[in-house]
Amino acid sequence: MSKSVFKSILKLFSEYSFYAQKGKGDASTVLAKKNLDLQSFLKSFHSFDVFTYALVDVSDLKIIKVGDTFKQITGYEPALFEGKGFHTILKLHKIQDIFKSIKGGNQYFKYLYALPKKNRPFVKANRTLDLIKANGTKIHVLVQGIPVLFNEKMEVILFLLICTDISAIKTDHKFTHFIIDASDENEIKKIYIDHSELENNNEKVPSSAEIKILVNLSHGLSSKMIADKLFISEHTVKTHRKNMLKKFQCASSSELIRKAITKGWI
Repeated sequence: MSKSVFKSILKLFSEYSFYAQKGKGDASTVLAKKNLDLQSFLKSFHSFDVFTYALVDVSDLKIIKVGDTFKQITGYEPALFEGKGFHTILKLHKIQDIFKSIKGGNQYFKYLYALPKKNRPFVKANRTLDLIKANGTKIHVLVQGIPVLFNEKMEVILFLLICTDISAIKTDHKFTHFIIDASDENEIKKIYIDHSELENNNEKVPSSAEIKILVNLSHGLSSKMIADKLFISEHTVKTHRKNMLKKFQCASSSELIRKAITKGWI
């Protein structure tokens, strides 16, 4: 990850943590956590083959628990995430989608805390985005972020993130983000979050053949090894690499790979 990308994420996350941790340290936050019967609360959210969940504590920026089907869907052991900080989700999503998720999270909190306190439990945030499994394959998921525990000031403590594999019904894999405000049952609002400023529709992207080369380069394979694996000539591999260095204005293969990962090409 480049320094500029890291600084951009840090700036967005700093704003996010300001809003997310509004309830941190409040006595009623501590009491609400203490009185929560976690197992009783979660027993309704077990089992479906395309569905899992994560319960997260935004006041401490930690993942408390993930659902029983988490490993089945993602390939990751729950222990890698439970009790860990939000940084662990970096392995699950493309950097671009992390940017958009944090930006959308900031907008969600601004919207939430502008509402009367009695309305806040009825406002959730939905995202559709790619989830990168442990084996490197991607599925497209709907993540519904529902606030489920508040302190006395109606500042959010816990979110239930319901994650559903929708790859079979949404094949474009496009990132979407919107707020659902159901505080008025006569007028349920859907507020789309605009991420166009984070996208460059004219940006050059690698071809399918170039992506195959990039994936294998990222695994540390030499030109000859890639050629043997893809049943092409070593000259073709080197030509692709040379063209990509020029196309994406990179000085080395390592820079090219970093860019491919940052942009979500691989």
